[in-house]
Amino acid sequence: MATNPSDPVARVYAAALYEVARDRGIVGDVYAGLKAVMGAYQDKDFRDFFTSPRVPREVKQRGLSSALSGKVKPEVLNFLLVLVDKSREPLLDNIFNAFAVYRDQAENRAHAWVESGTDFSQAEKDELVRTLSAASGGKEIVLHFEHKPDLLGGARVRLGDLLVDTTLRTRLNHLARAIAESV
Repeated sequence: MATNPSDPVARVYAAALYEVARDRGIVGDVYAGLKAVMGAYQDKDFRDFFTSPRVPREVKQRGLSSALSGKVKPEVLNFLLVLVDKSREPLLDNIFNAFAVYRDQAENRAHAWVESGTDFSQAEKDELVRTLSAASGGKEIVLHFEHKPDLLGGARVRLGDLLVDTTLRTRLNHLARAIAESV
């Protein structure tokens, strides 16, 4: 949903929240609180209420305080209140994504997305995680696996800027292009 995950303003807000959470030793709790709020943010009514410039700040702040007090860390609630106060509510999804990136960097974690025409066995997934961990300099790999039968076979793996595509569909497309160019 993020409209611009590289938004510099969102990164500044995320970095500030991350630093506070890190200094207080509650990065995981803050992430969990943000994730819960992002779950609510998926609801159109909540998102419209939270991001609408027509809803007065005070109404938003009272609503957030009432709904979240005791359910998320005070740092998360205070952060959301600051967003409302500064009219930065539409950046919430970008801030969440940037916060997750800072957390992953600090915890030496990387995400890999795998699309495959066939299911992988657990042993194959484990081997892929070991290989990707070595390729990323020893980072912990979080594997996001998606079975896509239309790929016909093979796999497409993305880790950061690295993309490895061994799908049968891609190979057939390359072959078709090579034949068309040679004719």
